[in-house]
Amino acid sequence: MKDSNLSFDKFAKDAHHYIKKLATDLGHPEEKDRTLILWRAVMHTLRDRIHIGESLQVIDPLPMILKGVYIEGLKYNEKPPLDYDSLEEMKNQVKRHQNIYGEEDFPWSKPTEELISITLNSLKQFISKNQLSHIIEQMPKEIKEDLKEAV
Repeated sequence: MKDSNLSFDKFAKDAHHYIKKLATDLGHPEEKDRTLILWRAVMHTLRDRIHIGESLQVIDPLPMILKGVYIEGLKYNEKPPLDYDSLEEMKNQVKRHQNIYGEEDFPWSKPTEELISITLNSLKQFISKNQLSHIIEQMPKEIKEDLKEAV
């Protein structure tokens, strides 16, 4: 059998390594499950605010398992389904997703906007800074300004 790089163990290892590092960057290395919930909440909040073509560019380089987490529940829309305009609305959406995905009131040691920034910064492991900046450019002015400084 040829090595086709289609190994579930490799997919799991790649995703686990990334989430483990992100958990450390978030200040809670022992909270890998909560970190995955937060990643999912941030990415779904972002995904539902950017155009589908951008989403495809975001997921292309991600580890296979995270691609699945990202597209879970994705519905095709010509116009992104979320229309938040402020950082406060984005933070509320992330928190709403965290609750939906099973994380209720975990005492993260950082404010939500910093958790969002750290999570988005972690994507630089897979996508270029220019591509990440291009994605952030699609956000409303207030969010763009805050995220540009952080990313």
